[in-house]
Amino acid sequence: MILKNAKIVCEDQVITNGWLEIKDNKIISVNAGQTTEPGYDLQQAIIMPGFIDGHVHGGYGEDTEKGTIGSFQKFAQEVAQEGITKYCQTIITGSDETITSILTVYQDYMANYNKGPQARQIGAHLEGPFISKTFKGAHDQTLLQAPNIELLKKWIAVSNDNIRIVTYAPEEEEGSFTKFLLEHNILPSIGHSNATFDLVAERVKMGVKHVTHLYNAMSKYDHRQPGVVPAVLNFNEVVGELISDGIHVNENIINLTYKIKGATGIALVTDAMLAKGLPYGEYQFGPLPVVKTGQKVVIKGTETIAGSVATYDYCVRNFHHFTNCSLQELALVASTNIAKQLGIFEKTGSIAVGKLADLVVLDAELKVLMTLCEGEVAYSQLKFKQ
Repeated sequence: MILKNAKIVCEDQVITNGWLEIKDNKIISVNAGQTTEPGYDLQQAIIMPGFIDGHVHGGYGEDTEKGTIGSFQKFAQEVAQEGITKYCQTIITGSDETITSILTVYQDYMANYNKGPQARQIGAHLEGPFISKTFKGAHDQTLLQAPNIELLKKWIAVSNDNIRIVTYAPEEEEGSFTKFLLEHNILPSIGHSNATFDLVAERVKMGVKHVTHLYNAMSKYDHRQPGVVPAVLNFNEVVGELISDGIHVNENIINLTYKIKGATGIALVTDAMLAKGLPYGEYQFGPLPVVKTGQKVVIKGTETIAGSVATYDYCVRNFHHFTNCSLQELALVASTNIAKQLGIFEKTGSIAVGKLADLVVLDAELKVLMTLCEGEVAYSQLKFKQ
């Protein structure tokens, strides 16, 4: 397959007019200039590495809590329209029985259905139940518990080692849980946490380098009792998830975060739930009733935000607009950084020869024209042209 007459956003440069070639599922050449080979004539559209959403619950009427092969597969097919090529589907706080049931089906999906012309799962993101009651957000308080290694071992086993991220509150454990995650190649992510700056600093020394939806559901920037937020801003090695829907975080704070952390310290996520792509109305977010109005979802009868309904490309456009970042920086926050966090950057997360052909084609307004997942067309508004 040839994609030609395009602006190509590579790791070390932006090719203003070039073409690339895909064979089987990989990129085999990236070239400046033109070619007479038949392919997709992109007419100066932009090719970027496919978007990677490390924190998404669902959308289009589907979510992780449905726990069926059909639901997982439909979501994988639908989400490609957002430019997403890979993602970690996220499980909200639930009972042992609920999470065990979901992960049992999930391991079957990962083994037998995570393929073909659709976005591909990297693994599950477990958001709860090991979080703080103080910053529970849209989680059922009655189901929260302290980090539990034995319970996590059980879930790892039933998932067939397909848990990739665990959001947890480090103040609820003495360090052994963090050590366990690091030793088992699971990304520890501080979130829904009332941790102090000093405690975060201790966990960073241990190897923690990720934080769940920065600014939301965590101890704040207090000049006398600093919490998670200033710690994330302080430590360059820590990547903060950022929901740039314009609701979870004010656009000026997004721009300030970009100025402080730089593009290498941010990973865009949607935190989207099943009402994404659906009409306004009442829905369920895990065990909790929620209401969608506009681009906002709240727990019914409250003003507590419950996930988002933003698409990934919408968040990308917002971030670009709020920060005026370069296309290469946009590739970092949308693809590269999370690929590095999850240890898959040698395979995906940037455009380079030998990497998987996980690609998104965007128009000048950064709207999705085409999504390729491991070389297969998962979504397209384009036609093959000579």
